Amino acid sequence: MISDAMRLIQVALQRYILEVEPELGPGQIVIMDNIAMAEELGGSNNQLSGHVIMSLVNLQEETTLKNGNHYRLDNGRTVYQNPPINLNLFILFSVLHNQYDTALRLLSRVVEFFQSQTEISYTTTPGTGSSSRDVRIVPDLYSLTFEQLNHLWGSLGGKQVPFVLYRARLIAVEAQKRQAESEVISGIYINE
Repeated sequence: MISDAMRLIQVALQRYILEVEPELGPGQIVIMDNIAMAEELGGSNNQLSGHVIMSLVNLQEETTLKNGNHYRLDNGRTVYQNPPINLNLFILFSVLHNQYDTALRLLSRVVEFFQSQTEISYTTTPGTGSSSRDVRIVPDLYSLTFEQLNHLWGSLGGKQVPFVLYRARLIAVEAQKRQAESEVISGIYINE
């Protein structure tokens, strides 16, 4: 599910950037990769140079939605199943480019895309070709303090490049494993 959500964002963002920046050509602009693996940030030898790199930097459980039902009715039977886990994905969009003004322009396109998309799903982004159709993403811009920025880029092991961090809310992860199944309780009888 996490990979499907990331791929959905990647495809939708790629389409948007190529739509508003057709001079960039038909190549891949948005790639999913670990920004911490960039050898020379912004160097000409770097494979990631000239791209918008999506990196998952944190996962967080949405605890406010944790108290869901452990059962549901399915064809007249009670099915006991653990409730889904609702996740927040923290996705870092970094732009590696030799020209700083081009990097800032691409970063602006990322922000514009998320401003125009209040929800990303398979109905808003058709033709992504993934197996999971339940993915629904609500992106929020996530701002860090200067201290948090220092910790983030220090843990990534690199120098800071133009970036923006988004929190993708309410990605539900649910295993299709039933814990138990029984008949519906329709009444209680007490023998006297």
